[in-house]
Amino acid sequence: MKNIIITGCSRGIGLATISLLAKNKDYNIIGTSTSGKHTLKTSNFQIFKLDLSQETSINDFVKQLEGVKIDSLINNAGVLLEDWNVSAINLEQLKQTFDVNLFGTIRLTENLLPNFKRHAHIINVTSEWGAFSDPNFDAFQPHYKMSKAALNMYTKLLAKRLENKPILVSALDPGWTQTDMGGQAASRQPEAVAQDILNLLDSDVVSGQFWHNGQVRPW
Repeated sequence: MKNIIITGCSRGIGLATISLLAKNKDYNIIGTSTSGKHTLKTSNFQIFKLDLSQETSINDFVKQLEGVKIDSLINNAGVLLEDWNVSAINLEQLKQTFDVNLFGTIRLTENLLPNFKRHAHIINVTSEWGAFSDPNFDAFQPHYKMSKAALNMYTKLLAKRLENKPILVSALDPGWTQTDMGGQAASRQPEAVAQDILNLLDSDVVSGQFWHNGQVRPW
């Protein structure tokens, strides 16, 4: 039985991913949401309350996993707080965004490191908007873009640090996806991204790479 943790699984990409993973009864899926509630009812899935912006919430979640050996961690939870057509920096929004997308994600990952099995896989769901190679780069969504760019760098740094464990670390660019964040005009379905995540989990890939639609993409 493989223990897989995925954050932010109450909707969108997270919901599609656990729905796909739950079909495999060899997976024990541990999901999180800010409410601690979920609509999915299956024997190999359990939900926990987790607010990545709160250190005490992260600590409480980690305590509940004491003794659990982890095969995979999918850091999917994230927020985009600004309007899409705003380019000005709002320092309060910037802080709130980093608290979840970066600081909370890093704090959770670092606290769980002792629980990982050899050959475990950490996947950080980031974004093309956090890539310096984004061909459509513009000045909008600054807080979200900066948080995802920093998470990309954390991915590379953590992969280098853990290369002798060995624990794999990957970043995943889901592309423009039909979620509450991406909107209904987006070109990809959450189920397609969920399949990308599953394929990446099941592959013996080189650590420290940035993936999109099954292919390594430039940072």
